[in-house]
Formats: sequence, C-alpha cells, structure tokens
Amino acid sequence: MRYEDICVKAIHQLKDDRQLNFAEYSAKLLGNVLRKNGIAQQADIITSVPMHRSKRRKRGYDQAQKLAHFTAAELGIKENYRLLGRTKDTAEQHTLTASERKTHAEEIYFSLPDHADIKGKNVLLFDDVYTTGSTLNVCSGLLKNMGAKNVFCAAIATTLLDEKHKE
Repeated sequence: MRYEDICVKAIHQLKDDRQLNFAEYSAKLLGNVLRKNGIAQQADIITSVPMHRSKRRKRGYDQAQKLAHFTAAELGIKENYRLLGRTKDTAEQHTLTASERKTHAEEIYFSLPDHADIKGKNVLLFDDVYTTGSTLNVCSGLLKNMGAKNVFCAAIATTLLDEKHKE
C-alpha cells in the first residue's frame, strides 16, 4: 500500500493505539502477494527489523514483528525474532534525509551474539513502512553476513519519496 491517507492512519493506530486488526488484515494481503511472487514458497524463516526493547516495552509490542507474526501464521513459516538487535537511540528515521538514514541504520542495528544458525536459509525480513530502503538494506546485510542464503524484504506500506528524503 502507499503510505498515505487511510494507510497512514491505520499504521499509526497499529503503532500507538494497539489496533492489531490492520496487522492481521495486512498479513492476509501480503501473504497473497508473497505466494503469487513465489517468495512464500522459498522462505525458511520470518523475522523483522527490531525495535529497541525500551520502546517495545512502552508500546507493548513491536509493530513490524506483529506484521511478521501474522504473516508467518498466514503462510505457515517459522518465526525467529532473536537474530537482530537495535541499540537505543533518539533519532526517528522519518525525520532524517536518505543519506542520514543510511548512516543512522548502520549505527543502530547489529547481529545478536547468540543468534540461531541461519546458514543457507532464506529469510523473509519485515518492516512496517519502506521509505528509502536504508533500514532493510542494513538489516539484510547483517543477515547475509550471518549466513543467510537469500534475504527477501517485505513492508506493508511504502512512501512516495519527497524532497526531504532524496539525497
């Protein structure tokens, strides 16, 4: 979906108001797209871009993880959310330019030291909103360095790049 109008409202409700209906609905739509494109049949593990634990405690859950969870249930794919970590930080990605997003993502995401062995596995990586690709690119690189054979990325919404997000 495009990250505009009703989609923006639904994602904000998912993030801030604990409205999981959108995540469940989105999982069905995304599940169909992933099956149609042959990705569902290839994925061995589903994971998500991690939220820092302090923010997760405050919100009650990680919305990208919820999207991944409902999609995993829809597709019957194993989940693992103990692959990647995130350092605590104060900058919100949506406030940064494209080049700032890339640097920021490289600084805050890391492989968990006690992660499961994913060597040779195909990983489906989730985020809620795709803007510049910085977050998914950095996290995909980490998963590949951990041994993943392929990393497929999915997000329920994408922004239209505006002047603020261009280099």
